[in-house]
Amino acid sequence: MDRDEREGFVEVAVVSCDILGHSTTSGTDQLRRVGAINRIVADLIRRRGPDLVVWSSGGDGGHVVFFGDGWQPDALYLMSELYAWASDEGVALRIAGHLGVVATLIGADGRTQAVGTGINFAGWLIRQATGDGVVVSDAFRRGMASSTVASAVEFHGERLRVDRNSIRQLLWLMSFSDLRSEWVESQNDDYTAFDKCLHRKDGWGALYYAKRISQINPHHHTVTGALDDVSRILKSDAGDNRSFLEQLRAEELTEVLKLGHLVERAPGEVICRVDEPGESMFVILRGDVGVYNLEGKGFGGSAEPKHTHRAGEVVGELAAALNRSRTADLVAMTDVALLSFISEEVSDKLSNAATDAGKEAKRQYDRFILDRVLQHTTQVATYLFGPNRAGPLSRNPAHGSSRLGEKEAWEATIRHLLKYAELVTVETGLTLEIDQVTRKIGRATAEHGLFVLVAGSVQVTDPVPAVLSGVQCPLLWVDVPTLFTKPSGSYARVAEPIKVLWIAADGIVQLSIDQRTELRRALEGTVGAKPPEYEYDVYLCHSKMDRRLVLEIKDRLWNEYAITSWYDDIDLRPGDRTRRTIEKGLMTCRFLLLCASANMRSSEWANLEVDSVLHLDVKRREGPKILVLKLYEHESNDEAIPVILRGIKRQNFGRAGDFEQLARYIVTARMRQ
Repeated sequence: MDRDEREGFVEVAVVSCDILGHSTTSGTDQLRRVGAINRIVADLIRRRGPDLVVWSSGGDGGHVVFFGDGWQPDALYLMSELYAWASDEGVALRIAGHLGVVATLIGADGRTQAVGTGINFAGWLIRQATGDGVVVSDAFRRGMASSTVASAVEFHGERLRVDRNSIRQLLWLMSFSDLRSEWVESQNDDYTAFDKCLHRKDGWGALYYAKRISQINPHHHTVTGALDDVSRILKSDAGDNRSFLEQLRAEELTEVLKLGHLVERAPGEVICRVDEPGESMFVILRGDVGVYNLEGKGFGGSAEPKHTHRAGEVVGELAAALNRSRTADLVAMTDVALLSFISEEVSDKLSNAATDAGKEAKRQYDRFILDRVLQHTTQVATYLFGPNRAGPLSRNPAHGSSRLGEKEAWEATIRHLLKYAELVTVETGLTLEIDQVTRKIGRATAEHGLFVLVAGSVQVTDPVPAVLSGVQCPLLWVDVPTLFTKPSGSYARVAEPIKVLWIAADGIVQLSIDQRTELRRALEGTVGAKPPEYEYDVYLCHSKMDRRLVLEIKDRLWNEYAITSWYDDIDLRPGDRTRRTIEKGLMTCRFLLLCASANMRSSEWANLEVDSVLHLDVKRREGPKILVLKLYEHESNDEAIPVILRGIKRQNFGRAGDFEQLARYIVTARMRQ
């Protein structure tokens, strides 16, 4: 006698049922359906006897446990009754059968309960059923085969499954009378799932299953023959932050699909972490990916992601293209599937492609990467657009409507410049010269344009020693004959690989007059210099009653000294929250310039700005950030300057030489960064 027998465990048959979608129906329907199932089971108990049946109800179904021999006819009767009721009711009812071991005990409510591996397995087995017939274990099939009702049933469609204990199980469909059981093909059959995705025009889902199939059979006609449909669906679904795959025809998609590595993650699993090498980019095929721990600054006390990306979007492309480390954690928010493209592998294999499709796929891939790098560079470089899109190129483009909004104007300019840009990887060496870049561009006008460092780093000694990093997108050389030209120098290399973004002079000269005028001013002090730590030089804190004079100061600072200013009438966006907006502006400015007058006393806004910068100064190590410019000579210091700032050295706008001295101080501080 084994241990189970000594402890009261016996072999039983278990018939299980479960209503699909039960919780989504009304309370009245739920009550009626559960009542009907209980009446069917009650009839079985009367038929077989209460000592030989235990009913373990689960609310929307349950398990009927058969004790003793000769259970087969009663089990078949119960399955038939359950199926007939579900058909008449129009309910999707999962039905399963198993033969296993259980013991019984009396529960707290006085009812008999079944426990053991047999009932546990039945709980797993019912979830393998489909609502389209009956699914049974191999043990149940063997038990039925030796009975008097064996000829009334048919077992077919065997499938291999792995249970929750990682044990392989052989499952069968069971058919009888007018019931023909079927497997409902879902994600367990990639071919059927692929067809269903095509039918509902889910191009990314279809691409996911196409990759799964092609990993087993890369030339299967199901995939190769349907990629034309996938391509058309992807093109119709293209939107913001989309990948290069939508631009590919079927033959090109086939080539690229071979290079993608399928990555699948469960909810909560990390795809990549901040500071890891960014060797690959990811195209999301299904599920949601959350961005956390941005720039390694932690989660901010929130479980919500900073951004969420979905099917069709691309993440990690800049790190891969520019040989940078990851700047955030990517976490699976749901079950996700991604295609991972290793940058060097894609570039090498497509560059050596023997087919026209491979060559076109390489062209589309390169164009996608160039577009993303151009967008990123213009947003980082304050001499172009800058992080707040307030740089020279933020002015309306010549080829757009004067009524274009900020985003539309930016997109129009990017589309224009993309035709005149190239991303150049420079050969290794000790120094970086402009001709190392121009000879790889392959255009007659390669020596004319803007040359921006976007990967690697170099060292410059003039005007001050500094290391220029591609992360900051410094301007190395500029030669736009009708706009601005500066003799090109050489740089010592510090870190490789070196990549340079070239924007042709032909594209620059077609910008609007406003863009070119502002761009020229921005370029004069930018070539070969470390990009500024701050986006603006000064934050103009003032009373609205002094607006006219403050605007004059703003214009003089820019026109005479190329000093940039955050001026709230221009730079604040509708709907910004006051304190948050002020602090955002202050953090992007080198100094707060207090335009002091007696009008400040009645300006709650200006006082809030002063309060904010005093709060932020505590976090800064370089010293005070407040400069004071007294606007009117006839006002006393007590009238014009807040008490808390009277100890700060001040300049008088109306006194000869003071404004010039203040401007030179700001310029010098910028050069010393």
